[in-house]
Amino acid sequence: MTNEHQADKADRNVYILGAGFSADAGAPLILGFLDQARLLLDDPSSELDSVERDHFRRVFEFRRRMAQAREKVRIDLDDMEQLFGLVEISQRFGNEPPETRNSTVYLIAKTLQLTIESGRHNRGKYSLPVPTGGAEEIDNYFKASSGMSSSWIELRNVDQYDYFIGLITGAFDPKGKRKYRKDTIITFNYDLVCENALGRLGYVANYHLPSKSVNDRRSVTPEKSCDLLKLHGSTNWGVCSACGTRVVILPEKVTGSPSEFRAITCECGGKPFNPLLIPPSWDKSEYREIIASVWRKAAAELSAATRICIIGYSMPETDGFFKYLLTMALARNHQLYKLIVVDYLDKRSQPPSQPHQSYLRGRYESLLEPLFLKRRFHFFDDGLDRFLVHPYSREHLGRGELLVETSLT
Repeated sequence: MTNEHQADKADRNVYILGAGFSADAGAPLILGFLDQARLLLDDPSSELDSVERDHFRRVFEFRRRMAQAREKVRIDLDDMEQLFGLVEISQRFGNEPPETRNSTVYLIAKTLQLTIESGRHNRGKYSLPVPTGGAEEIDNYFKASSGMSSSWIELRNVDQYDYFIGLITGAFDPKGKRKYRKDTIITFNYDLVCENALGRLGYVANYHLPSKSVNDRRSVTPEKSCDLLKLHGSTNWGVCSACGTRVVILPEKVTGSPSEFRAITCECGGKPFNPLLIPPSWDKSEYREIIASVWRKAAAELSAATRICIIGYSMPETDGFFKYLLTMALARNHQLYKLIVVDYLDKRSQPPSQPHQSYLRGRYESLLEPLFLKRRFHFFDDGLDRFLVHPYSREHLGRGELLVETSLT
């Protein structure tokens, strides 16, 4: 069987990631995002230089002016998505200069950088027993962290995100099965949590951006790549502020070396570059030519998926795009037999006398057709770390047969 035919018959998993996926890495959720940004601005010892502090102040000044509307309109200005949407529409109507939008995307990128760096030691660690007889494809990263025995590799203290990436890149699959499988990540997140885990395992992200407009400054190893489709942009993507069509992809966040990022000059001769982040709101058209190839690839993968697993995505009302994307893709998908949603429901905050209720589950139940809901829909509300540790995940994802069991350490 040729590789082309193998791909046609591939067992395809698509993972859709929202903000909850990166929460264990330290990334703030939507409603806590501006609080974290304010703490960074108010802390004189935080890693913000004078230019970055000006960006932060400009955003909070915009928020202060928008607060006057609260006398007439109900709007949550502590919600980063809603604030970003307001900045976007204010610029489109000519009420705000481009600098306000540029400062907003920079604040988002910098806050993600510093909060994720501070939270990198707080996430789950796993112990993974794997039989040595079938572990040829387990990456050197995992082998280096293991204690060896005659018939087992005991992988200890494996980072939760490394385990997730190992699971979807086939590190724990029998070699004979892996060649018929394909896994794709679609994410609404700006952060580099997936890229960093891919890099630790020797992979590089394939963003599917248009090659003619991209200057990729990473060390790319095509034979070990994973499709990572970032529908709202990424904190290591920069776009030329002059022509708006040239993109630079950096090995790390654009905010990691701010002075170097400011010095980048476009082929058109223009500068500076700004972080390429798209608001999760009503209008995603600003960088349509750049991001369209990513959206098309995402729709194609969803249309061909045999399983879709949605992790930590709250399906906000402000982002009707996701509902339309999913509806369009599933209309053309004739082989999907599982839609899995992983959420976190804090059951401690609910009265013991009341059954645990999930707002998100209710939204899916109202969206999906009853028969599909009964036969194909699976909902897990104990969070990503508990989902991964449970045999449920390997069974429903159809991956990781080499793993005998998984436990949090």
